Amino acid sequence: MTSAFGTSLLITGPESLLASRIVADTKRRALAAHPEADINEIQATELADSMLSEVVGGSLFSSHIIAIIDDVGACPPEVVDQLVAVAADPPEDLCLILVHQGGMKGKGLVDKLKKAKVQVEQVAAIKPWELPKFVAAEAKRHKVRISQEAAGELVAAVGHDLRSLAAAVSQLASDAGSGEIDAALIRRYFAGRAEVTSFAVADAVLAGNASLALERLRWALSTGAAPVLVTSAMAGAFRGMGRYLDAQGSRLSDADMARQIGIPYWKIKDYSRAASNWQSGAVASAIRIIGIADGEVKGAATNADFALERMVLGVLKLRRR
Repeated sequence: MTSAFGTSLLITGPESLLASRIVADTKRRALAAHPEADINEIQATELADSMLSEVVGGSLFSSHIIAIIDDVGACPPEVVDQLVAVAADPPEDLCLILVHQGGMKGKGLVDKLKKAKVQVEQVAAIKPWELPKFVAAEAKRHKVRISQEAAGELVAAVGHDLRSLAAAVSQLASDAGSGEIDAALIRRYFAGRAEVTSFAVADAVLAGNASLALERLRWALSTGAAPVLVTSAMAGAFRGMGRYLDAQGSRLSDADMARQIGIPYWKIKDYSRAASNWQSGAVASAIRIIGIADGEVKGAATNADFALERMVLGVLKLRRR
């Protein structure tokens, strides 16, 4: 294994969970080689005067230093050249880790570091359709299995925040007695989440199942789902169906189509199954009905529950027979 000392690393990008893991892994590797190493962590804004020299220099107690400088884009201008010089040629007893949150802040410094051939790790934001793959990788970290469909259900339940998804996988993995996180376990944990029940209503309407759609709608409202969440889920589902129908003749792979539509890969199967229920004109009419209902639940109607039920039934009348 290559030593982490005598090296510098720039981690750049907005995904803080991935950045923190790279920092932790690099620090762990350095400490494995020199457990006595000092760890100096500092915000770049604090690097005024001679502070940089103190952060990256040796101490009376250890000859090895792990220096972690966060938010490096905020480095004071007068320290930039000194920091670049250290990063370009770090001493053999220094492990230097620089963390940049991405964007234009500190771009000049980042460009100088890259020009100086400092090693770079990108932590770009994960696209929505890539999140089930992230969930599957998290499950693998915890030595449990998860199907693509179950991973998609977890994303729908928890949302797009990586830290929340990672925490959810960790929690589920501890309860996955069979060594697998399945859809039933996810529903048991998250069925009460208002967002999940709202998406469940939209999925049933897309599938053309009137009795299930009404059952789910009543359950969603009884468990506290805000009416606006139901109209939002419906609008997203039918905009997605419209884009799916438009792209059907393009001969794209499922993965490429998911990217074009802007949905997780696993949802393509749901759209494929539901597409036989809908024509483009019907989808456009459905979106208009949903828009009217959205206005009603935001104050135009005296009974939001009735407005939602009327929306669901009105949209279902548009499906193919």
